Amino acid sequence: MPDNSNIKHLLNNQAKKFDIEVPNSGHKARFIEKLAKKNTPEKKSNNNNYWYLNIAAAFIICIGSFSIYNSKNNTETSAVENPFIDISNAQFHLEGIVKRELVKLELERNTTTENIIDGALSQLEFLEQEQHKLEGQLKVNYDKRIIKALVDNFQYRIQLLENVMQQIEITKEIKIENYEPNVI
Repeated sequence: MPDNSNIKHLLNNQAKKFDIEVPNSGHKARFIEKLAKKNTPEKKSNNNNYWYLNIAAAFIICIGSFSIYNSKNNTETSAVENPFIDISNAQFHLEGIVKRELVKLELERNTTTENIIDGALSQLEFLEQEQHKLEGQLKVNYDKRIIKALVDNFQYRIQLLENVMQQIEITKEIKIENYEPNVI
């Protein structure tokens, strides 16, 4: 069993350093009062010093309401322009997806996957030519069927790229399986 005399000796030496004095009277009450002050949130005055901000906000709301009311008169021109803006935004987004997938595809290019990638790129080129034809038709005649065809074109391109990536993954797995030694 370990010798406890060292611990007793250490505690006896430290006992003189302990704070064993009794605090002054009212110490506990002052401490509780300080805690209560810290825990209660400060009351905000009801006097609003920012009254001019309220007036400015009301003024801005009035101007906004007036501009919305006046914009209803200009809806004929904006009804034709807004779909083209929306279409170009969607087209920009979808082209970004296609470009990201193309970068992934090019990173997978090697002697094994080169034929697969080249075939996909020729199909993508055909789909892109079709897209340009559809865009030309849309400029001449705004028709929802043309917009649907444009969206379908992008979906075909994205699906084509995803299918090619799956084919490349399958090719990689087959290549790995062929080079693994047969373990019995």
